Amino acid sequence: MKLLKKKLTLVALSGVLAGCYGPDAPDFSGYVNGEFIYLSHSATERVEDILVTRGSRVSRGQELVVMESFTVENSRDVARKNYEAELATLRNLQSGERPEELAITRSQLERATAAARLAKNQMERYQKLYATQVISGAEWDNVKQDYAQKQAQVKELTSQLKAQKLPARSQQLKNQQSRVEQAKLQLDKARWDSQQNTIVAPQDALVYDIIYRRGERPGAGRPIISLLPPENIKVRFFVPEKRLGEVSVGQKVSFTCDGCQNAITGSINYISPQAEYAPPVIYSTSRREKLLFLVEAVPEQASISLLKPGQPVDVRLAAHE
Repeated sequence: MKLLKKKLTLVALSGVLAGCYGPDAPDFSGYVNGEFIYLSHSATERVEDILVTRGSRVSRGQELVVMESFTVENSRDVARKNYEAELATLRNLQSGERPEELAITRSQLERATAAARLAKNQMERYQKLYATQVISGAEWDNVKQDYAQKQAQVKELTSQLKAQKLPARSQQLKNQQSRVEQAKLQLDKARWDSQQNTIVAPQDALVYDIIYRRGERPGAGRPIISLLPPENIKVRFFVPEKRLGEVSVGQKVSFTCDGCQNAITGSINYISPQAEYAPPVIYSTSRREKLLFLVEAVPEQASISLLKPGQPVDVRLAAHE
């Protein structure tokens, strides 16, 4: 009787094992993995507004979060004023003196020319007097010297007027041009910072989580919102070392999950080059059975909305073509 019971137990166990590892059993068990995109701000600013809700779908370029703008707008205004000032200085150097300054020099030149003409007439009269010895040699020398000084002043103002009409020297222009370019770069940077004050979606995605709310002040570089693009949803499963030869990159696979009416197809895009778990000390026949290799597959885009990160799935391998 005891022998009969043992035989019946063995038959029942063999039936259970046949059901677990029969043709309908999945090849591997795995889970859905999401590769999230974490968006942050480069400065420590207050969150001014959240424009989306968790779970909503967003398009590329859509505005998601608006940060406090006082600091970046102030920096942009300062940079713009500095650029305008440097540009005005460059244009002034290129055009020479202003018309008002040129008019003053012209007036001085006219007065000097009139004084030189008067001195010349006086020198001509004194020359006749000196020839008849009416005046002394010292007086004649004083008259000649006065005319020479006034003539020199006319030449000086004439040269000064020409110089004022000319642009600045080439080295001065070059230095000022460099200052203008530097100010322009600072203005461009300030404008770029101002644009970064609004966080936008880099691609079509699902708003997976909102980490900071309106009024909070996250640290610089801390994630504020996380996105999950459809193409970043993958299925991961682990393959024992002895079955590693059955899988290859590009191989077709199918997934089934709880609530999925039909199997979802996909293809393997990654096989880990190293084992996730390595036995200690040495490899042996028994220890090699503990080696597991991570395999990642990409589901078809048409059914990807059925998969959620963390969801368990059963994986079946398709036959090699």
